[in-house]
Amino acid sequence: MLSNLHISGFKCFDTLDLEVKPLTLLAGVNGGGKSSVLQALVLLAQTFACREWGRRLLLDGPELALGSVADVLSQYSGRRELTLGVTAEGERIDWTFKAEDRRALAIDLINVEIDGEDAPLGDAVRWLLPAARAESSTVVSTLRRLSWITAERSGPRPLLPLKDADGHQRVGHRGELAAGLLYWRESDEVAPALCIPDTPPTLFHQVRAHMQEIFPGCDLRVSPIDGASAVSLRFRSDSRADFQRPQNVGFGLTQLFPIVVALLAAAEGDVLLIENPEVHLHPGAQQYIGTLAARTAASGVQLIVETHSDHVLNGVRLAVKRQTIPAPDVAIHFFGRAQAGQAAQPVSPKLDADGRLDTWPEGFFDQLDLALSELL
Repeated sequence: MLSNLHISGFKCFDTLDLEVKPLTLLAGVNGGGKSSVLQALVLLAQTFACREWGRRLLLDGPELALGSVADVLSQYSGRRELTLGVTAEGERIDWTFKAEDRRALAIDLINVEIDGEDAPLGDAVRWLLPAARAESSTVVSTLRRLSWITAERSGPRPLLPLKDADGHQRVGHRGELAAGLLYWRESDEVAPALCIPDTPPTLFHQVRAHMQEIFPGCDLRVSPIDGASAVSLRFRSDSRADFQRPQNVGFGLTQLFPIVVALLAAAEGDVLLIENPEVHLHPGAQQYIGTLAARTAASGVQLIVETHSDHVLNGVRLAVKRQTIPAPDVAIHFFGRAQAGQAAQPVSPKLDADGRLDTWPEGFFDQLDLALSELL
């Protein structure tokens, strides 16, 4: 499990040391650096997946395309170098990359530090480490289990991709593979802590049950298309109605579906990054997702969630109060507006056992209070 992220010279950050827990919430203003935190991790995981052997960090890949070197170097440091560091299970690795050409779509690895000591790269570099060390690295093995769901999820579609079963181990960064995953893994058992009582503990039945908790009367069906590498995903909002195309039952269902599938299908030790799970959801559904995220983290899956929703936050706070997840297993980081000429730095309120915060930074989910103070 990841415990800390160390960033230097990357995007809006000059330096950042961020503690991460089994459940970490990233909140704050637009452009404050929340997405950059997630992107630092995704860049490493993407490079491991696409360029197992090599010495360059892939900036323009199939899941995350940030552009050229000029787009990712810190606007504050003025350096041509950036460092991405990760600590997991007591092992710390810091990768330093240097740009020779600011137009390049990958950046060269120049140094690796493992637990504070330089690691000689030699001739063979695997997963951005000396090949002899790569297989035994806890940091690398953890990052290779990372998956990411972006805020720009696939909208309602009549057909979705169906790959070989091995191609549906994750829901895809846009959620486009969730229906295929459910098709292949419908009989997988869900962690007991996530199961709704009196419902079979299999993935299909539990996804269906959780969707019904959020949207009462909702039902879903996944069907392969004969002669095509595709499945159809159909919903209905009432047991008396026919199954319909996603376009006809509300945008929120298709936005929520891959998140529910990802949470219930994740295995202990997986790392799941989710951007804005609240998109197109009503407040009650947003709170439910916060609570479900806490239950998932308590089952051994690490979650880092970027959110603009106080309802998601309150769902997590309620889960702490209900003793679903211990307060020390939750980290909250608020990225406020940086002062002119200064790099972003978060404020990190702490939760107590009753779900209360020890501080409430200015701008941290306080817009309702500000509006009410003017209205009353």
